[in-house]
Amino acid sequence: MTAFNQYLKALRERKFLDIGTVAERTGVHRNTQSKYEDSRDPPFDYLVEFAALVDVPLDEMLIKRLEDSKASEYAINKAVKALEPGKKGYYEVKSVNEVTPGYGITDDLIRVELSEISHKLIPPGATVFVDTSAKYVDANNMYGFLNPMNGSYFAARLVLTNTSLKLVFDNSERKDLIFSVEGGETESRYILKTLGLLGKIVKAELIF
Repeated sequence: MTAFNQYLKALRERKFLDIGTVAERTGVHRNTQSKYEDSRDPPFDYLVEFAALVDVPLDEMLIKRLEDSKASEYAINKAVKALEPGKKGYYEVKSVNEVTPGYGITDDLIRVELSEISHKLIPPGATVFVDTSAKYVDANNMYGFLNPMNGSYFAARLVLTNTSLKLVFDNSERKDLIFSVEGGETESRYILKTLGLLGKIVKAELIF
């Protein structure tokens, strides 16, 4: 049992929840929940659901997971810094200059390779160009994200309404993420920062 698995178990017990209840509320099998508290590494989507259930800030949970991570020190430090409180904005990203046809050289436009299951229109392995300079979110556009758990990248369509925030994948291999938003723009910004939002995707290249 790793320290993070023990941490999940302690959070469940602190709320006086049994394994069956947690499994039902987070949409996993009872045996799967038991394994998450023993040795199996839970996926990001599960942690989002679990954090809401046990009323723990998701960024706090992710930092705990990073402390138990086997990722490179560089990737861990980068992810932890993205989750640190007091950042000026959820778009603040350090990057190298990229030469992008049609866009020129800029610190705000970064080039990343998607390594996670993403929106069906942009499969893993694709290269995307992300504009990190925008200070607001345009609903129904495609956005790039940095998974704070492992330092990998994925893409999703962002849908915002007055009551909800959705990461839409339109992909049978990955469940959409849906959050109820009651605190308006401030709450939306916090959620997006925790999810690792980088910025809007302005171009994608597929490698065959």
